Amino acid sequence: MPYLCKDCGNKSSQKFPQGKCPACGSFNIKTPPKSTRQAIKEKEPKTLIEIVIMCILWAVLGYGFWQNFVKEPAPISAPIPSKSVSTENTDF
Repeated sequence: MPYLCKDCGNKSSQKFPQGKCPACGSFNIKTPPKSTRQAIKEKEPKTLIEIVIMCILWAVLGYGFWQNFVKEPAPISAPIPSKSVSTENTDF
């Protein structure tokens, strides 16, 4: 931010009106040199593709969290041992 009030910390990219801070009325304003002002640029907004990719990644992360920590595991049923029925008649 090119303009900063040293008293209250109010920041602005625009010049303060009448050279004083609009928040507190102080004239104690810090302005960086021109070379620094040119180097400071506002962040560009996210593009639609970046937003879509971010939403997909958040959805995958949420689904993984739900699968591992929230979802109740299905009860494991033990296999029922089958009795082998012999057709042979064995006498002891």
